[in-house]
Amino acid sequence: MNLSFAGCGFLGIYHVGVAVCFKKYAPHLLLGKISGASFGALSACCLLCDLPIGEITSDVLRVVREARSGSLGPFSPSFNIQNVLLEGMEKYLPEDAHKIVSGKLHISLTRVYDGKNVIVSEFPTREDLLQAVMASCFVPVFSGLLPPRFHGIRYMDGGFSDNLPVLDENTITVSPFCGESDICPRDLSSQLFHVNLANTSIELSKQNMNRFARILFPPKPEVLSNMCKQGFDDALRFLHRNNLISCTRCLAVQSTFQLQDVLDDTTYDYDPDCEECKTHRQDALVDDLPDTVMTIFQNAIDSANNGIVNWVMKQRAVRYLNLLTLPYRVPIDIMYATFTK
Repeated sequence: MNLSFAGCGFLGIYHVGVAVCFKKYAPHLLLGKISGASFGALSACCLLCDLPIGEITSDVLRVVREARSGSLGPFSPSFNIQNVLLEGMEKYLPEDAHKIVSGKLHISLTRVYDGKNVIVSEFPTREDLLQAVMASCFVPVFSGLLPPRFHGIRYMDGGFSDNLPVLDENTITVSPFCGESDICPRDLSSQLFHVNLANTSIELSKQNMNRFARILFPPKPEVLSNMCKQGFDDALRFLHRNNLISCTRCLAVQSTFQLQDVLDDTTYDYDPDCEECKTHRQDALVDDLPDTVMTIFQNAIDSANNGIVNWVMKQRAVRYLNLLTLPYRVPIDIMYATFTK
């Protein structure tokens, strides 16, 4: 089976929850190809490189914190999303990341001059990999004015042409928008109308409108924590529904089946009704995000809410004062961004 992660901006924390679930309960699903656009491509790259989930979560929260700290939030002149993402990738991706993901990672790009979709999967160097991911994450105006080059051609966010690239009929699609994707939120107020935006099924609902507003405007850590947990729960529900949760021994046997074309059935004692698998599935029903991830979120929530400074900044009078002084703070922000480049 293959995986595909939808592009979704700051909603990408949902993918982190899905990744946690897959790594714990269905690591065999990570042996195939993984595709994605925008933050989905970044998530796919991190999964294939087997980066620690704790580090990924911390880095996502770092990006969110920087995006929320400016005078105009993520649109502040001093906030450059491309530089922030590149800094994190250069820090965490291994030196041989391009060798690890070549042939497995499929990144969706949109060619600027004709708007056509391009899928790239071969990365001769680490720099090529970084350029491809950064190009897939480039949103005009928000990320900058001039799209980056990849192999001499300018590309922008793959979400404009194919936001959820499907490699074949065995591709599991993941999206933080309620719709017809394999793994996605299931809102209580089910709607009859769906739209298909760049190959992504999206239900026309109030909840999805709220999610759209958070693509470029990151919410508070409390909301991000709930989104990550929902990604974990939705992925777990999908694995249960499709009977994809197995014990360690059966996973090893299934992996062997995937690597060899012909096998003698008597060679491996594979039991589809394995009692250990059943116990594993029952335990998963009441499972939650790992303590390490929950601790990282809790620390971010405490950092954003505790302390005298945070208490003062939440007062209504101070919020009004911030709004009134915004026309004066923006030029200062522009000057700061200009002189620090």
